[in-house]
Amino acid sequence: LLLQPDSRPISQEQLAAEVKSIYAGLTMVETKCIRVDIKRTAAVPDASLHSKLTNDHWQALIALHRTLFHEHHDFFLASQHPSASPALRRLASKYSMPARMWKHGIHSFLELLRHRTPESLGSMLAFIYLSYQMMMLLYETMPAFQDTSIECLDDLVRYRMAIEDEDLCDRETWAEVARFWHSKLPDKDKLPRVGRLYHHLAILARPNTLQQLYYSSQSLTYIDPVLNARESILTLFDRALS
Repeated sequence: LLLQPDSRPISQEQLAAEVKSIYAGLTMVETKCIRVDIKRTAAVPDASLHSKLTNDHWQALIALHRTLFHEHHDFFLASQHPSASPALRRLASKYSMPARMWKHGIHSFLELLRHRTPESLGSMLAFIYLSYQMMMLLYETMPAFQDTSIECLDDLVRYRMAIEDEDLCDRETWAEVARFWHSKLPDKDKLPRVGRLYHHLAILARPNTLQQLYYSSQSLTYIDPVLNARESILTLFDRALS
């Protein structure tokens, strides 16, 4: 017979204390990420050599955001524990944890990396893959947040597509991955009327010009419209009329 490790049930008080402790650490790391991203983003317009970051600096920034990922993962595991009370389970939604993970853990830093290309290209690729792994982990282990995970995974794939200029085969491969995640979303007729989702669909509709026009138009008319979709529409008309 194999001996099984001794496990003891955790009390609600212990679990609540654990969640509180994790959240305190998470907010500290989150605050540091916000401060660093704002500082580095403000330095982007400075084209001097002094504003450039070495590979070690980029790796340190990636490590900082990786720490925030881990804090979020620990928070989700604790707050969604099978023994957690309904009140504890609601904390992730109450404090918008999935959205904060995306905004402060991924998106702000991705935008910084994007504006620093080509200097940051290698680091951007590494961070996209890291973020993709973490969002996949959230998708697979936290069913309650799968819709948010899918949307974030789709965004990450679009970032990956955007920096793939040389290998069209790779770009199409990532486009297929993006289509896969879109297929996981609710029926398109039931999609939230949010502009960015339709902007994503317009990107994936390539090379179907009519579908691109339809989705780009939709992205301008719904909540949180994507204003640069107007430029995409004009480009499509120019291409069709030339």
